[in-house]
Amino acid sequence: MEDDDDGSSVGNDGRNTFDESHVMVHRDETGKLEETELFLKRVTANSYTHKSWTDMRRTLVYLRTEVRFYNEIVPLLLKESGSHNDLEQMIPTCHHAAYDLEGLVDEVSPTTDASSPSPFGENDVQKPELLNNRGGHILLQSLSPSHGYFQNSPITLQQSLACLEAVAALHASAWGNTPLLQIINDRLSSAGGSYHLQFRNPKELQNMVASWDAFRDNFVGLSEETKILEKESVVRLGQRVFSMAEYVSRELTPKLDEEYACLVHGDYKAMNVFLPVQLKEESYKSGSQKAIMIDFSCVGIGFGMSDVAMHIVHAVLPSDLEDGGEEWLLEQYLFALEKVMNEKINGGSEGEFTKWTFPRDVAMRQYQLACIDYLRFILGRFWRSATPETFEKKKNSKNTTLINRNVEAAMTFIAKVDKYLEVFENERN
Repeated sequence: MEDDDDGSSVGNDGRNTFDESHVMVHRDETGKLEETELFLKRVTANSYTHKSWTDMRRTLVYLRTEVRFYNEIVPLLLKESGSHNDLEQMIPTCHHAAYDLEGLVDEVSPTTDASSPSPFGENDVQKPELLNNRGGHILLQSLSPSHGYFQNSPITLQQSLACLEAVAALHASAWGNTPLLQIINDRLSSAGGSYHLQFRNPKELQNMVASWDAFRDNFVGLSEETKILEKESVVRLGQRVFSMAEYVSRELTPKLDEEYACLVHGDYKAMNVFLPVQLKEESYKSGSQKAIMIDFSCVGIGFGMSDVAMHIVHAVLPSDLEDGGEEWLLEQYLFALEKVMNEKINGGSEGEFTKWTFPRDVAMRQYQLACIDYLRFILGRFWRSATPETFEKKKNSKNTTLINRNVEAAMTFIAKVDKYLEVFENERN
């Protein structure tokens, strides 16, 4: 997940997890021995002793969420989607998933309860005993190159389209089903997203202005690209983001019965998607082999455009988004969502047809809010210590968002959010 985007993590999913490939030997229906390659993801609580309790708890809750997603929610989503959604092809097969967080996180403790008190007591005397043997694992189908898939970042527009078509199917799976969304709310999270404000360490917001000032000092005057940092409204960007943070977060946190509430992935970067190898060379064709989403540790209730905004910012180069590229991706996502929703609503019927559409003005409002919200996270979590040197060091780090390793991407996004902020500052006032 994005939380250890600074490169201090262990494991290819950007966290202190242990990810290993294993070969399982079993007998097929005829009794013949077969070998199957599987992927084991393990999370051990004692790997997080260096973290504050707030940060440790968030990571352990991510594990709980992902295990519950595979064991409890996926069967419900597939039943709800029926034959009118390719979602089953877009989620890896889970062979086993379990966790044990006894003494650390209560089973009924809400995912978003960032203020939950530490269980360790004074001086952390109980920490070794409580952390011992706590954690969990998830055993998944392997999606290695030998199985016809690859990962990359940044990605092309065509590769991004495959990612967005997959997440559109996820968004549609519980859309409009309030009882199912209630289960997702109760068992996963009332607020999906690795960077949702309710999850974050309060210090990130408290230090927002200082973080922006430090970032700006480190990059202003660097090149022609960084001239945006001299613009008066951008000089004040840290204070503006801080002042709007609560408002933006509320606007992006729907109630279960709101018209556009859905299940969101919550950490939809390119490295959380396995793409079919054909997309290395070919254009994506809707209906061909599907992209497969992974890392469902941040799933919960939200607006689908939050996933779309993070994905585009994280993984697509500014040069590809120019000249209508960004608008094309947004329209293709909406088209894919509408296609799945219409098949779901009408059940493939050839009779009377109810046309479902997503109003473009609503979609764009959510997208712009989500862009502001994502900048708030990156600014609070990473940019306080960002320098041209750290950008250079991370420039080839595929798990790192482009705006934390590519100066052009960062400045382009700053200019975009500067304009979006003005819209919602006027709206709020």
